[in-house]
Amino acid sequence: MVDLSAYAGRTVEVSLSQASDETFQMYGAFVDDVTVSTGQGSTSFEADGDTLDGWTTPGPPPGSPGNTNDWIVGTAAQTPPSPGAVARASLRRQPEILAFLSHYFGRYPFKVAGGIVEKDDRLQFALETQTRPVYASAFFTNRTDGDSVVVHELTHQWYGDSLAVRRWRDIWLNEGFATYAEWLWARHVGTGSPAAIFALAYNAIPAGDPFWSLRIGNPGPDHLFDQPVYLRGAMTLHRLRQQVGDRDFFRILRRWAGARAGGNVSTPEFVRLAERVSGQHLHALFRTWLYTPRKPALPRSAAPRSGGGGQAYAPGRSSGKGARSSVCKPRCALAAR
Repeated sequence: MVDLSAYAGRTVEVSLSQASDETFQMYGAFVDDVTVSTGQGSTSFEADGDTLDGWTTPGPPPGSPGNTNDWIVGTAAQTPPSPGAVARASLRRQPEILAFLSHYFGRYPFKVAGGIVEKDDRLQFALETQTRPVYASAFFTNRTDGDSVVVHELTHQWYGDSLAVRRWRDIWLNEGFATYAEWLWARHVGTGSPAAIFALAYNAIPAGDPFWSLRIGNPGPDHLFDQPVYLRGAMTLHRLRQQVGDRDFFRILRRWAGARAGGNVSTPEFVRLAERVSGQHLHALFRTWLYTPRKPALPRSAAPRSGGGGQAYAPGRSSGKGARSSVCKPRCALAAR
C-alpha cells in the first residue's frame, strides 16, 4: 500500500518503474485494484475499452536502451510461475542431468544427489555443497536459467568436490568446467551450442574491455569469482577442444575426473594430462588463454563466425560465486494484473 494522504486535495502523478540489466531480469511488479479514498481514479485493469485506465507505458527513460519487454495488461493465468515452482521443476530433472553429465565426465562420484533452494532473498549465489548444492531462489525465474544453474552446480560434484583444487589460484578448473557443461547442456536442449556461445562471447567483448585483463590462471584473492574466471575458463576449454578434436577432448575430461577422483589438482597437472592424451604441445595455448592479460588472437581455423544460437552475455560484468556466466534472457511479463 502506498499512502498518498500527504497529497490530499492536490493532483499527483504516480509511476511504477522496473529496472533490469542485460543478464538478469526479475518478474517486476503486479498491480491491480488501485483506488483512492474518494473512489475517483479507481483502476482495476478490466476489459472495459480502456484496460490501462489512464496509465501509460512510456518506455525507458531518456538515454537508456530500449525495452525488450514492458508493462502489459493480462490475467492471472499469464503471470510467470513462482520461483518455487520453477525450482521444483528444475530439481526434478536432476536424474536426467546427472545421466547427461556422466556421459561426458564418467560415473557420478557420489551415492546420493539433491539440492536446497533458499527462500531468503539475501542469498544471491549458488554453492556446490557436496551432494547437496545450495541455490538462491533468484536463479529460478525461468526454466532455462533454473535448469542451467542445476547443471552448473552438479558439474561441480566432479570438478570442485571430487576434484578439489590444490590452490585457489586454479579455481578456473572448477568454474570453467562447470560453465562449459552449461554450454554442452544448451546444445542438448537446443538453446545454443558451445561453438555459438564461444563465438558470441568472443565477438561481443572488445579487446579493450577489462574482461580480458584478468589472468584467470592466477586471478588473485579479490577476483577468484569474477566472471572472466567462469566465461574465459569455458572459452579456454573450447579452444582446447578445437585444438585436439572432440575424441581427445572428451577423453581428457573423463580421465581428469576419474584418475584424480577424491584428490587435489592443479593447472599444470591438467596441462600435462591434456598433452599426454592428445600427443600435442599445449603449453602455448594454455599460457595464452589463462595467463595473458589481453584478448587472445585466434588462428584462422578457430576464428568464430557471427550468428545466432548463443546465449546473452553482458561484457565487463562481474559475478558472484555460482552466478551464471552465460544465461538466456528470460521473457518476463511486467503484468498489470
